Order: sequence, then structure tokens, then C-alpha cells
Amino acid sequence: MSKVGIFCVWLNLKIIFIIFLSTCSFILTASFANAEYGDIIINKKADAMRQANVGDVVFPHWFHRIRYRCNVCHEDIFKLKAGSNEMSMESISDKQETCGKCHNGVIAWGPLECERCHFQEPGWTAGAIQHSKKTTPVNLSNTWVNDTIPYAKTIQIGAGDHPLALSKSGLPLDRFGLIDWAGAVEKKIVDPLWSLAPNADITKIQSRKTKILFKSKSDSFPDVIFPHEIHSYWLQCNVCHKTKGGAIFKDKAGANPVTMTDISREKKWCARCHDKVSFPLADCARCHSHTKGFPIRGKVITRNPKTN
Repeated sequence: MSKVGIFCVWLNLKIIFIIFLSTCSFILTASFANAEYGDIIINKKADAMRQANVGDVVFPHWFHRIRYRCNVCHEDIFKLKAGSNEMSMESISDKQETCGKCHNGVIAWGPLECERCHFQEPGWTAGAIQHSKKTTPVNLSNTWVNDTIPYAKTIQIGAGDHPLALSKSGLPLDRFGLIDWAGAVEKKIVDPLWSLAPNADITKIQSRKTKILFKSKSDSFPDVIFPHEIHSYWLQCNVCHKTKGGAIFKDKAGANPVTMTDISREKKWCARCHDKVSFPLADCARCHSHTKGFPIRGKVITRNPKTN
């Protein structure tokens, strides 16, 4: 065989190999779930979406938290309660409200790039994606999910709405494979903006370093330390203490009868964020981490079991 012939065979094999790799990459990427823990399915106006021939919307919290602190959106743009925010394409595109505050073609892509938001398969219940359910089975990542299993409970951990973007982001993960946002801040991996206003005065950020020690009722179970500092980094004080629609926590020591029953079953107190956007309640050791009797640095307010 001539050198030209050998070269042609080699070139064809190389092309076939490249196509093979590309196909494998596509299959592997497609096998990921379409969202990350804490993302929100928005389909309150599902009928209008079907008429417009677009899928449901998935709001990727993680992708926005890299750039902005929670306080940027909550509560001036979005109320901190699922289902309480009225949104429409008219208000977004014409009035530049809600998502349109940023998605205006200047700060972020414009609202006419439909598929960048409307990419979720229809039929899932609205809300935090890890709790969403579907009435009919759907094959995701070779795992059949039905109406008894929350969306992506076994397959979404560690995947992003753009899987490779999350895997290559360098964000630290916790032991469950979820993003460790506190670690990302402490290690200065992320430094999100706290305001949309240009040259916003950073000295106006409210910060509180007081810790609250919640003593557990069990002598053998670790206590909980609530760190105000990391929470006031992401959310300003008024978001928890003067929330629109009623405060989550009264701004007075001992005035909040916090119980695990209310948190886990009634979705009150800490569960307004945790198990929805912040790390799940099932990660008990994340909060119950303080060994009884050990000293705590800094200013501490102690809550005894009788007040919990």
C-alpha cells in the first residue's frame, strides 16, 4: 500500500476514533440528571408553557450562588417562600422584573433564549428538585424513577444542570457529594457579590458573629451551634428576622420554640432553607457537631433543652 493510502487509512481511523469519543462524551454527559441539589423546578404556568412548546424551567441555585449572595435576590426581587412569586414572560422581558432584573441581555443572556431555562422535561412537581416527583416513570441515568421516589434521589448528587461545568468548577464537596458552600467561602474559592448596585458600599453589610448553642435533650447526642457569621454572609439579618409574610425567627433570645419536629415535619425554622437549598436535614452531624462540655470561642447565647 502506498504512503498516501496508509495516510488515508490512518486519517479515517482517527476521524472514527474522534467521533467515538465525542459520542461517548455525549452519552456520559446526557446520563447525568438535569439539576443539582437545591435547584428549583418552576412550572406554575405549565399549561402556558405547553402551548408555547417549551419545557419546564429549572432555576440553578448553585450557578447563581457562585456569583451572588442569596441576599441579592431575597427579598427585594424574590420573596423567600416557594410559590409566592408571580412570574410571567411579559414581566420578565417587558418590565424587567424578577429574572429580568439580570436576564436583560446586559448582565446575563436575554429572555428570548428560551431553551437555556426551559429545558426540564414536563410533568415533575414544582419546588426543590430533590423533592420533586413524577406521576409516570422516566428513565434517568439508567435508573427508573417513579412517583414514590423523589426526583434524582440516587442520581442527582454531584451533577449540575451543566454537568461538566460543576465537575470542573473546583467547588468543594461534602461527604454526600453536595457543594460545601461554607467551605467554598472560608477557602475563598468563591467571593460572590452582595448587591447588584455598581460600586456598592461593602461597609453597609450587616454581619453578626454571635453563636447560639442549642443543647440537645440527650446526654449522649452532640449539641448544635448556630453560627450567625456564615448565615449573615449569605443573607442579611432582615431576611430571617423581618421576612415578608412573617419573621422566620423573632429577634429575641428565647422567643423561638425551635424543635426538630417543627423543622423536619412542619418545615419551619431552619427548614425554610435547609433540605430545600442548603444542605439536607438528614446530615445530622453537620449541625449536631459540638461535644457537650467543650468550650466555645466568641460570644455565645445558650439555649437549654427546656426552651427548645
